[in-house]
Amino acid sequence: MVYQNKSHKKGFSLLEVLIVIGIFAIVASISTASYYNYKSHTNLELATNGLVEAIRFAQASAESGKFDSKWGVKVFADKVLVFKGDSYDSRDLDFEQSLSFSGNMSNGGLSEIVFEKLNGETSMTGTMTLTNEYGSKNININEKGTVTY
Repeated sequence: MVYQNKSHKKGFSLLEVLIVIGIFAIVASISTASYYNYKSHTNLELATNGLVEAIRFAQASAESGKFDSKWGVKVFADKVLVFKGDSYDSRDLDFEQSLSFSGNMSNGGLSEIVFEKLNGETSMTGTMTLTNEYGSKNININEKGTVTY
C-alpha cells in the first residue's frame, strides 16, 4: 500500500519573498543614485550651454551696434541675465533678458562681462566657473571676446 502525500505547497516561503524584496531594494537604490547623477550632470551642461549662448548673444548684439550700445552678461546662482548698457548697475531695464538655471548652481570667477559696441571686445577677461553637485565647468573669455569651454 502506497501512501501519497497530497499536501503540495502552493505559494512562496517567507525567505523567497524577502530575497525578492531585497533585490528590488538594491536595484531601486542604484537606479535612484544613477538618475540623480544624470540629472545633476544634465543641469550643469544646460547651464553651461545657456551661459555660453548668452555671452555670444551679448557680444553679437554689441558688434552689430544694436541700439547703439554696449551689451553685457551678469551671472547669478540661479540665472544669467543679458543686459544693454555700460554695466549691470547702469543697465536699461527695458532690454534685459534672463535664462534660469535648474538645480543648485554656483558661479565662481567672473560674474559680469560687458562687450564694446562695434568691435565686441571686452576688458573683463578670465574664467567663469559654474558648479553644482555633479562637478564644475570652466568658461574662459579673452580680450577679443572669444569663449572657450
